[in-house]
Amino acid sequence: MTARRLFFALWPGEETRRALAAWQREHLPATVRATHAQDLHLTLHFLGQVGEEKVALLRALGEHLSLPPFELTLDHIGHWPRPAVLWVGPSEMPVQLRHFQQGLEEALAAIGFEPETRTYRPHVTLARKIRRPLQEAEFDPLVWPVGEWVLAESRPGQRPLYHPIAGWGAKNSFSD
Repeated sequence: MTARRLFFALWPGEETRRALAAWQREHLPATVRATHAQDLHLTLHFLGQVGEEKVALLRALGEHLSLPPFELTLDHIGHWPRPAVLWVGPSEMPVQLRHFQQGLEEALAAIGFEPETRTYRPHVTLARKIRRPLQEAEFDPLVWPVGEWVLAESRPGQRPLYHPIAGWGAKNSFSD
């Protein structure tokens, strides 16, 4: 049985993607591996290896969950020594992101996926193989108008590495 390496993510629009890629070009040394511009995203939940028989369940879950539109301010640059990653994220998580991500976790658990054990830290990976933080790296706040989330597949050996296989637009939900 074939398995696919899948994850749910917020997917930036072209303007946000261009701004992130411009920062990479202007600030990253040539010795690091910048994230491909088409791979820039913010993971909501990493699923790992998923059998083909469960992909339809994940697509159906996406149809039933409603991501509200909101603005995400990327204003905090960080570095994790392990796995040698440079990232940017919000200094404060919007309540809409917190509620949506928690709802996604609960919906995934209800259909048999393991809950994440680590604390959720929203971030966009800018580069890998960065052993030390960049000296004097600054990131001017970037406001990302969140409008789409996707189910994506990781395809090792390809660039770009990540390929959306289903996507859903943000929408307001009104109750009468």
